[in-house]
Amino acid sequence: MDIRQNPYQEPSCPDVSQKPAGAQNAVPGNDSPLRADVTPNGTRRTYSAHRMLKGAAGRAETSEEDKLRDVLRETERGQNHERDDITAILEEVEAKRHTTADEQPNVEYSSGRTEAPAGHRVPREAVTTAPAERPKAAVRHTGRPRPETHTVTREEAVSEAAPRQRKENGKKKRKHYTFKETLKFFVPWKGDSLFESFRKIVFSLALIVVGVCTFLIGSYYIDLYKAKKMYEEIQARIDEAKANRHFSEDSNTEESVGGMVEWLDFNYFGETLLPINPDAVGYVSIEGTEVSYPVVQKQRLSDPNQNPNDYYLYRTFRQEPSKSGCIFMDFRNHFDEVVDHRRVFDNSGNVFIYGHNMNNRTMFGSLRDYINNPSFYSAHPIVNYSSLYKDYVFKIFAIFVVDGEDYTSDLAFDCWNTLDFADEDTFYDYVNEAKKRTMINTNVDVKYGDQLLSLYTCNGLVANAKLILMCREVRAGEDPKEGTENATLNENVLYPKAYYKGGRPVNYDPKKFVPYGPNA
Repeated sequence: MDIRQNPYQEPSCPDVSQKPAGAQNAVPGNDSPLRADVTPNGTRRTYSAHRMLKGAAGRAETSEEDKLRDVLRETERGQNHERDDITAILEEVEAKRHTTADEQPNVEYSSGRTEAPAGHRVPREAVTTAPAERPKAAVRHTGRPRPETHTVTREEAVSEAAPRQRKENGKKKRKHYTFKETLKFFVPWKGDSLFESFRKIVFSLALIVVGVCTFLIGSYYIDLYKAKKMYEEIQARIDEAKANRHFSEDSNTEESVGGMVEWLDFNYFGETLLPINPDAVGYVSIEGTEVSYPVVQKQRLSDPNQNPNDYYLYRTFRQEPSKSGCIFMDFRNHFDEVVDHRRVFDNSGNVFIYGHNMNNRTMFGSLRDYINNPSFYSAHPIVNYSSLYKDYVFKIFAIFVVDGEDYTSDLAFDCWNTLDFADEDTFYDYVNEAKKRTMINTNVDVKYGDQLLSLYTCNGLVANAKLILMCREVRAGEDPKEGTENATLNENVLYPKAYYKGGRPVNYDPKKFVPYGPNA
């Protein structure tokens, strides 16, 4: 037998018609052991062996094919879940594309493969068929070139649908809590452990504190912003009134039987401020700084036990509540109090004007720039104050800090309680106490009879510290900046007693002090 022969073909056998030499012919009916289909060389046995080999090979091949089909069947079965997901995505994409087919009728879409329903095994040799052709929608011909036909592949469809599928899956996982479930995060609930209840209480209290602080801080800055805008509006109205009004110098005096008396009439400050607030008494400003505000004065209150100075401590010029308050004059002062165009009281010798030291530099917050800063003082030595009738010019001669609660110690100086001077000695004692404490040495001279003006605000040097800028009026014919150019830092300063409680030495030397007055 030829081992290269195909087992499915009939085995080749020698031609029995050609007998070998010496062979005898079979006689029909003869009982001879030799038969017609048997040769002396064992041809019959060879043929039977071929038949047996053919059957064995067929069975062996059938067994191998069954094993291969089983492996493919298991592989397809394992891919059924993935195929089902991809099939669902493809069906969704195809359905959406069908809805937009009227807009692009000339674009052909194909997934490249027809998927079987879930659970149905697709034969390996199945032929993929194209989807059924849909009727084309009527297209209006606009004359524009039609786009080329593009076939969407299965990979493109899957890549487009995957992000949307992930987004939808993400949305499905989002959980919505009810009010009761949300409340359980912050309030101790039945079944909570002691630690969990304590944690919820602390967390809730922390949220309340943060909320209250946020509200207070926000309200504070909103209040400051509103107050700032209000004063800017008042300043604009004053500038407009000043530009539209002119005064005649001859109208300030009139002749009477006893001589010349001053005739006082409203200036543009009086015409602008009084209609807004009847407590207005003037306007204070320092050129080059943020100080530019109307001044009010509350002389009396219905309750005699209350200090009238406290009324505008936290009220704006329009008498609205505000943390920044208003610039106000001491209720004990008299300055240009006029009735029927005549002054009814002599002006106080020392006028005190108060204002808050705000962090945003509004009110008197910018006065801190004068502390230990001679160059700033030399650039801004002039304070302008206008009553409702006249304009006045003052120049600063002392900048110092006092303790607002110290009235009895040997270093106490309650300068705000001295508003008039009985004699010359009292005047010089007062201005020399200010000069001992000034942080900046100036060459501005001070004489008895000069009108004084003091600006008063808070300071952080010590507890209850108050910063005072003491000024005198510029005399007639005097240069307003005379004596202010060559200011220097004072190294011999007398500070409040509280300043030395921290262990600081008292470096003040009375021998180095040069006083004002005739004994200078």
